Amino acid sequence: MIEMLEKSSGNVVGVKINGRLVHEDYEQFLPKLESLIQEHGSLRWYCEMADFHGITPRAAWDEMKFDVKHRKDIERVAVVGDKASHEWMAKLSKWVFHSAEIRYFDVADADAAWEWVREGAEVPCSCGCCPEHDSNQ
Repeated sequence: MIEMLEKSSGNVVGVKINGRLVHEDYEQFLPKLESLIQEHGSLRWYCEMADFHGITPRAAWDEMKFDVKHRKDIERVAVVGDKASHEWMAKLSKWVFHSAEIRYFDVADADAAWEWVREGAEVPCSCGCCPEHDSNQ
């Protein structure tokens, strides 16, 4: 399952990946990402994989198609995990998203990962009280 995190805002998208990813996960999630890319032009990712148990072949194909299509639309990726395979996946992502900054963070450093992925991004305020923030929403 792919869960969008509440901290997501503007072009910063946080997701938590649980269990085994299947085609239906991508059918539900990729249209949201496509919409965000159209709205913002590029995205920054926070991807928490602490409870990730693999991906089906069809879901892997969905992932590859999206990645190739949007390889230039991703600015930064913070991969947060607790296994050596998660760190390896972050390194492998650099092959596809060659223009993006990609870093691996241990689960214990999740807050630092959020800070890094948001650094320099235009993240709108959701307070609703600031005129300059309202124009960014």
